[in-house]
Amino acid sequence: MNPSRSKSSLSPPSHSPPSAYSAPSSHSGPPSSPSHGHLQAGGADLLLLGSMMLLVMVGVVMIFSASALLSDRLYGSGAAMLRTHLIHLTLGMAALGAGFVIPYSLWREWIPQGLLAGLVLLALVLIPGVGHNAGGASRWLRLGGFSFQPVEWIKPLLMIYTAAYLARRQGQPLRLDQGLLPLLLVVGVCLGLLLLQPDFGSMVLLGTTVLLMLFVAGADSRHLAGLGGGFLVMGIVLVATKGYRLERVLTFLDPWQDRLGSGFQVVQSFLAFGNGGWLGMGIGASKQKMFFLPDAHTDFIFSILAEETGLLGAWLVMGLLALFLWRGFQIASRCPDAFGRLLAFGLTTLLAIQTLINLGVVMGLMPTKGLPLPFISYGGSALMGALFMGGVLLNISRWKTIQPNLLRRIG
Repeated sequence: MNPSRSKSSLSPPSHSPPSAYSAPSSHSGPPSSPSHGHLQAGGADLLLLGSMMLLVMVGVVMIFSASALLSDRLYGSGAAMLRTHLIHLTLGMAALGAGFVIPYSLWREWIPQGLLAGLVLLALVLIPGVGHNAGGASRWLRLGGFSFQPVEWIKPLLMIYTAAYLARRQGQPLRLDQGLLPLLLVVGVCLGLLLLQPDFGSMVLLGTTVLLMLFVAGADSRHLAGLGGGFLVMGIVLVATKGYRLERVLTFLDPWQDRLGSGFQVVQSFLAFGNGGWLGMGIGASKQKMFFLPDAHTDFIFSILAEETGLLGAWLVMGLLALFLWRGFQIASRCPDAFGRLLAFGLTTLLAIQTLINLGVVMGLMPTKGLPLPFISYGGSALMGALFMGGVLLNISRWKTIQPNLLRRIG
């Protein structure tokens, strides 16, 4: 809004302020204004946008470096996987644009149909002949020459659904016997479908994020502790009853015990960090990407980055990731309505946990788990999903509260 307009134009509309990208309507902005102050659409958070774009550019460079040899072996061209990544990036920028242009309040209206469609896609990957199986897990759907992971779209959809549900119950008790069961049933169905794939990492990621959203929404502490404890016990049982999961935990405790077997990937990651030293071996000069380190261009791309740019480069990239996450939490804290606050918190928390898990794995601080590094790892579905979440955060960042005393000064 232009501060030079009359006072009547500065008063909040009866429903919501119009978006700069759509015709004025009662559905084109945040669903309500706070009880004190007025809502105003401003510029997007440039620090969040800038850090995100720098991370994407780092990803392009490192994917080309880490994948060139593998790409040449598989496709006869060292640039084939880079070209695929650039196609994914183009689609991801379109997803970012959609997240930024579409007012975030509209996602609340569309989420029932969107989440239902996402759950259907999650179920389809379990059907033999429909879902694509790789590495012992059925997580992909193929469309023509492309494949995608429905879970990467379930991530933002579940965050939107949870934020909308909790915002609708603002001011009401959040207990297992009062209001939480419908939400937990939907979340449970989603996590159950992920477990059947199996995708234990995404299940833990989404479950933990939802629990933290319940915490900030003011859920009853005793009930929340019970949910968290039950989730932890379930995770321990799932690890203990599956040999490969238990092996990963034991390997994490001592990867050198079987450095040519179960500990091979983590040990090779350690060697990449050691090779890099302080300043790195130079872009393109990694030794570990020469078919020593598995998944060098995907889950373990940060190891190659540390090898080629050294600890200095690794710290700079971690700084960019920290800047992005800090701005995301700042956007959540400053958003003028409950839905936007919870949505920004949920999206940022999900990306933060995924980042911590990925970095923890490649540094040997956590058991190995196949979660990509946001904005950097190779993988079209993950990149598009992360950029969409970044776009939604940028849209939320546009809305702020102008206090009445400030309005008097500028009016």
